[in-house]
Amino acid sequence: MNLSYSPARTVALMDSQPLSLFGLSTLIQTIDPTCDIQIKESSLGKIAEAMMYQSVDILVTDLQSAEEDLQQGLDILLRLGSHYPDLNVVVYTFCHDCNALWKLLNQQNFSVIARGESMEDTEGFFKKAFAHKRVLSPVICSDLSRINQKNETVLSRLTPSETDVLKHLFNGMDLQQVASMKQLSIKTISAHKCNAMRKLGVQTDSELFILLNNTF
Repeated sequence: MNLSYSPARTVALMDSQPLSLFGLSTLIQTIDPTCDIQIKESSLGKIAEAMMYQSVDILVTDLQSAEEDLQQGLDILLRLGSHYPDLNVVVYTFCHDCNALWKLLNQQNFSVIARGESMEDTEGFFKKAFAHKRVLSPVICSDLSRINQKNETVLSRLTPSETDVLKHLFNGMDLQQVASMKQLSIKTISAHKCNAMRKLGVQTDSELFILLNNTF
């Protein structure tokens, strides 16, 4: 008889409060008793250092700690996501900064769960996230909706030509196709796109698509 063996998933935890670390450990063991919690640290900087010597499958972390502010924590976390593309990241956070949360949307392996959701819902969100199903909890979605409202205001600042170009790009056309349809040079169409992205505060096509998907 052939017995299949699935190795235990390894986990790293980051929280600056020892009691919260204990609570996270208990929650994870409740969700999946086979998980092996190999790293527990009080800052993302220490997590990044530990992961240089010990790889893990899942990282559960807040966005900041007593040693890092929100921007520093976000920068470290995004670098970890880039350096370890297969890492399943579960951000469990009190952060309600819609601009910071927005930056996580481009990371496909990141789930974001707000602290303060009911325990039953939180367990369900963690189970889905641990199963590699991306989760954005309701409170996080509500936070992100505020930036969509801001984006609608910003869109009103675009010129009609810039808005028109974005709509065509969002509908699947490329720059050359838009240029041919409008009988303009591709340089002009590209300039409209670049100007619109600058006004909207996005830097990549992925960020632009997410924004347009929530606006058009």
